[in-house]
Amino acid sequence: MKLLKQLSSCGALLLLLSLLLIAGVARVADAYIPSAVSVFRGEEPSVPAGITLCPEGEGESRGAVTTQTATARLFGVLPVKRVKIQSYEARELCPGGGVFGLRIRLGGAMVTSLTAVGGQDGREHRPGREAGLLCGDLITAVDGARITTAEELSRAVAASEGRALSLTVKRGERTQTLSLTPVFSVAAGAYRAGLFVKDQAAGIGTVTFIDPETGAFGGLGHGVYDSETAALLPIERGAVTGVALSGVVAGVPGTPGELRGHLTDEKTGTLLSNTDCGVFGILAAEAPASEPIPIGLSSSVHVGAASIRCTLSDGVCEEYGIEITEIRKDGGSTKSFCIRVTDARLLERTGGIVQGMSGSPILQDGKLIGAVTHVMISDPTAGYGIFIENMLSVAEEARRAA
Repeated sequence: MKLLKQLSSCGALLLLLSLLLIAGVARVADAYIPSAVSVFRGEEPSVPAGITLCPEGEGESRGAVTTQTATARLFGVLPVKRVKIQSYEARELCPGGGVFGLRIRLGGAMVTSLTAVGGQDGREHRPGREAGLLCGDLITAVDGARITTAEELSRAVAASEGRALSLTVKRGERTQTLSLTPVFSVAAGAYRAGLFVKDQAAGIGTVTFIDPETGAFGGLGHGVYDSETAALLPIERGAVTGVALSGVVAGVPGTPGELRGHLTDEKTGTLLSNTDCGVFGILAAEAPASEPIPIGLSSSVHVGAASIRCTLSDGVCEEYGIEITEIRKDGGSTKSFCIRVTDARLLERTGGIVQGMSGSPILQDGKLIGAVTHVMISDPTAGYGIFIENMLSVAEEARRAA
């Protein structure tokens, strides 16, 4: 009897140790299994030994991208985590590197700040805030009449004579109606809404890729945001223009540098979408400036030597050496990996990465793997890159939504 109790205790201890060992292995496995895996169609995802990916249901195909959810199981039995598998068509794209200008019409009046209005009663009023408006809201109609410019909103407010106005407001993906009552401003001698608004934006960036078959392009590697509200700017219509570069301001620690220039009147394409992972559109029917090369998915990106293509003076696109220093598991969609400029020529001219170089294509092992997105303010020789599949996935979604 005593022997049976001892054996039972030993069995329970072994079972507990086995469970603890399995749990520990599962935690380690979870740390090494990515939450998302990218592969070319027909390829099997690469996962750590002992892990099996078990698909859940049917995959969803959207153009060139198929998304499938799978459960990662330890030894094919113990579920560890869910993994998103994205399959891409193997394709070739022309790496960019040329600068482009963009002009964006927002399709309304975007609120950038809420201000006080000094009324005839000697008090300060805040009609915009009292109406429930927030910075980043896009006003698209007044009393049911469509508006597309700040001037149209200003005229409607001035003509209100203090009557409450019904505003159609887009906030994110939601559209709502708010009531705003303008206040007569003693200082301005007219009715005011207590708002600063904008209806357009412009900037300079670098082309990441061009599809040689369609002329579709992607650039920037990140979105165009309002500098005051940090809101992603909507696009009603946008134009791609030429850029006349006038010089480079080199970056120093604490102060980013920039490409200097101005947008020309030459329209070179149409801007279709502004997303967190870049801007996308169609370029004019002209031959791309580079030969197409294969894309490389995140699974092929590695620490080590790489290069970027960028333009620092009109019409001259050159390739410069960089190093990929880290692949970031939790870097998000636009800070997928860390880079450092190593090319002495680029360091001498720019100090590293400067504003306007966002979107510069990154090449490694003869493949287009991503684009430059951000510079580290404290060290302009260093910055971040986005995986090319992140841009392509968002471009496909934007194309389908257009």
